[in-house]
Amino acid sequence: MGTQPVSETIHIAVDAMGGDLGPNVVVEGVYNASRISNARYTLVGDEKVLKLALQKLGQSSQIEICPATQVIEMQDSPALAYRRKPDASLVVAARLVKEKKAHALISIGNTGGAMVVSLLTLGRIPGVDRPAIATLLPTRKGGSVVLLDSGATVDCDPNNLYEFALMGSVYAERVLGVKQPKVAILSNGEEESKGNDIVKRTRSLLKQTMEGDLSFCFTGNVEGRDIFKGDVDVVVCDGFVGNITLKTAEGVAEMTLSILRETLSRKLWSRALAAPLIPLLRSIRKRLDYAERGGAPLLGINGVSIIGHGRSNATAVANACAAAERAVQQRVVEAIRLRISSTPSPPPTS
Repeated sequence: MGTQPVSETIHIAVDAMGGDLGPNVVVEGVYNASRISNARYTLVGDEKVLKLALQKLGQSSQIEICPATQVIEMQDSPALAYRRKPDASLVVAARLVKEKKAHALISIGNTGGAMVVSLLTLGRIPGVDRPAIATLLPTRKGGSVVLLDSGATVDCDPNNLYEFALMGSVYAERVLGVKQPKVAILSNGEEESKGNDIVKRTRSLLKQTMEGDLSFCFTGNVEGRDIFKGDVDVVVCDGFVGNITLKTAEGVAEMTLSILRETLSRKLWSRALAAPLIPLLRSIRKRLDYAERGGAPLLGINGVSIIGHGRSNATAVANACAAAERAVQQRVVEAIRLRISSTPSPPPTS
């Protein structure tokens, strides 16, 4: 790839005021991350609230606080909030990355706000038309598959999906350690005749470009039910389809865990019978719970921006910190920039 891992101490800016569960949970997650990592963290937000939350957990030389007097709320219009709230915690945190005072940004809360602020503050990588959220999903084989876009760009053209394939393959290669990742397009059938116009044109485009020297393997279409088999490493789609796919997967996982808990809590299960199953159930929960994957990177922008789930608990926040650290350590942004600049523009599609 031509890029070497980062060796210096990594500094992560965290918007501590976002998220459904409040700043105390964000602070706890960052504090837990600091206990198992050498990274430094800057909590951005209400100084008094953050100091109190940190005092309850204990002091850490790896954590500092940067005051911000405003917050981008869930109901705010992202673009308007960016202009009208220059001292919002998310905006201030993003500015730290732009000014090279931090290597990465983490935001838990308003996804639209995180996308807009990241894009307007950090800008796009030259050659990238639209950014994409890359979400890691579990597979039957115990690994992960990268789904993108899972919500950043709702309306896409074939060129956008082509760029997503490039960026997703870089992420799979650098972060997951997959050599020549297998890339597929999410469709309603594996056959070449399946899919809407965008899917068919994208498939044709990727088949043409595979004749060149690409470092990923395009495998064709993949159906929604097959995403989790682990036969492909990257699945591309527009942000509308991707977000629905992601939320459906989360709902099924939560339902599965709920059914398991209810079944084991029934009176017919004795403690002696249930006890041997507890380690297995914990393992299943760990593989299905979104909190274990933490946050998703917004690929295509000039900086590392990790967007966490609005319902993130302390575990999810800590894992988002780990995701940010991995992205910086493996120089994902630099690797994408190099891949985009060294890859010929795709032929036009009709």
